Amino acid sequence: MNEGFPTRKCNYNGIYYPKHYQEIIHEIKKFFYQIESANKDKEILNGIVKYINDKKIFTFIVPHGSYFYSGYVSSFVYYLINLIDCNNFIILSSDHNGTSPGISIMDNGSWITPLGSVSINQELSLTLLNKSYNNFINVDPFSLNIDHAIEIQLPFLQYIKNNHFKFIPILQRKQDKSSSIKLAEILYSIMPQSEKVILIATSNLSHYLCYDECYRQDKSLMSTMLSLNIDSFYKTIEENLMTVCGFGCIATAMEFSMKVNNFDAILLKYLTSGDIDKNRYSVVGYSSLMIL
Repeated sequence: MNEGFPTRKCNYNGIYYPKHYQEIIHEIKKFFYQIESANKDKEILNGIVKYINDKKIFTFIVPHGSYFYSGYVSSFVYYLINLIDCNNFIILSSDHNGTSPGISIMDNGSWITPLGSVSINQELSLTLLNKSYNNFINVDPFSLNIDHAIEIQLPFLQYIKNNHFKFIPILQRKQDKSSSIKLAEILYSIMPQSEKVILIATSNLSHYLCYDECYRQDKSLMSTMLSLNIDSFYKTIEENLMTVCGFGCIATAMEFSMKVNNFDAILLKYLTSGDIDKNRYSVVGYSSLMIL
């Protein structure tokens, strides 16, 4: 940890994920064991593994509910990332509090969870800021400090990478199609030539619908995600008045993937909160996808 640089301490352990080190490790191990024990789920991942060695840049879409509700869906992403020799990550989330001026990052320092400290990729962050014009991307530690979605991804990465990685945290308040495409273009422009990079975009899907309607709407939306059709993606959200918290982050991930010539989107897992707690009256949808 560099003295004098900002440190973001964990704010949401004990709320969205377990409070203490051993509890977190136990929970993540449990999710991975569930994957290994579920023949159908493991078969899906085994079918993907043979394709990952030839790729340099990967994109994943992952939820950010509490570990109780969406942790198993998220674990599919991190199970695969564990098989990829990559230590550079960009984690993109929507701004749940509405305090960001548009697109916010922290450009240096570190984040701490009960599993230890992780450094921000200062060199890549500086390149990102240099590629941004007219304050499209802003240094904004405050907004990142009070948002939960990126923090709860880190323990998964810390567990599989033993804290040997760096990342850039990005909050995307501007989620319209134009802003999402612009952000994707900037991210594409900063990709290093000689190192692997993984973009993780985090979003939950439909919020607070009845069980059957949530499945119906999310199935329709995921079909546009799997086809990487951004126009249809936004149209589906608008026509169904969908409340998808990170829709712009998903669109950025889709556009970014196409920029790096990754056109194969694969659904890893989809569940709703109703599948977990059996409350079918008001549910939230969670999906994990990989684009390679």
